[in-house]
Amino acid sequence: MAERERARRLSRQLEYLVAAIVVIVLGVVAVGLGWALMEPERIGPFAAQQYGFATPAHSSDISTWLLVAIFLVQTVPMVAGLLGLWAALRDIGRRETIGIEAARWLRRAGIAFFINALVMLVSRPVVSLVLSIDMPPGQRFLSIGFGTPELFTLLVSGVLVMCGHLMTVAAEIEDENRRFV
Repeated sequence: MAERERARRLSRQLEYLVAAIVVIVLGVVAVGLGWALMEPERIGPFAAQQYGFATPAHSSDISTWLLVAIFLVQTVPMVAGLLGLWAALRDIGRRETIGIEAARWLRRAGIAFFINALVMLVSRPVVSLVLSIDMPPGQRFLSIGFGTPELFTLLVSGVLVMCGHLMTVAAEIEDENRRFV
């Protein structure tokens, strides 16, 4: 019984940590959007610096707002995954065992994180195209990269999906056994 109580306590602590991360991420997004609205000419150089690309001499308005849209698209699945993880941890902290809802939320979080990993893979080439579209012919570029961080993110999110699915099946079996007895 002490182990279950420790697991529930840890779940509640992680729930608060994930909630704090969501608040921080949304705060950074709000500050970033405010900055983009106030100084749109600095978005191109900032994005180039973040990705390690050549800084364009001038960015058009359309490329600036495309970069803002790309960063927002990257944020959505990450926040969705964090909220799914938060809901799963919250459900785990309130129950004696892991229920079917927690398992479903965990699976949804894994799917969202997997989508986030795919979006991050695609964002690098898209950002390079957007940044270089305003450059003269011959200086435009396309950057495609796949490294250990991307591979690790894909693997961990895939494992999270699998664990969520297995926990869903286990919770359904437990529920069926409980109704049988």
